[in-house]
Amino acid sequence: MPETVRQAVAQPVPRAGAHRAADRPPRGDPQAAPPMAFEGAAELVGRTFATALQEGLGRVSPPWATAAAPGGPARSPRPPAPGAVLLRDHREEILTRLAGALPTALHAAGQEDAEHLTPALLAWARARLAAATATAADLPLPRTRGVPLPVPRLELTVATLLLESAANVLPGLPARDRALRALGHAVRE
Repeated sequence: MPETVRQAVAQPVPRAGAHRAADRPPRGDPQAAPPMAFEGAAELVGRTFATALQEGLGRVSPPWATAAAPGGPARSPRPPAPGAVLLRDHREEILTRLAGALPTALHAAGQEDAEHLTPALLAWARARLAAATATAADLPLPRTRGVPLPVPRLELTVATLLLESAANVLPGLPARDRALRALGHAVRE
């Protein structure tokens, strides 16, 4: 056997997938990599992701944004604002509290016919609550002012009692402040 063949046979045969250290490419020192290389790649990936996300969101519209096409799937309505939901759900309880406080306040204001005025004052308060619900839901206010007060000088008394009743009834949720602001705005109109 020739000498070169004898040397080749004498050397061990590497297994599949195993490499000798001399056959591997030299490893780069992680400390030697430029520090800006990773930051630049992260910035590129971030910008690419943000652009793709913006394009994807631009193609999608919320279900309440457009009306359903004839024969197409029905779209769900826009969810109501939390402040409007609070006022709507607690309207009767607010009016009940107001009805309980009105006779005492009217007698203190010198009104002897408090029992006759209470239904008209409650109708005014109900109209103001409806306007406040529309305001809290970011809907336009009704064009009509609603029910006028039978005794205009009682407006401040009834408005204060209405706001106090609402403040006592509405639960301590984040939407509570928005609902009370909407009610205050509706009372001032």
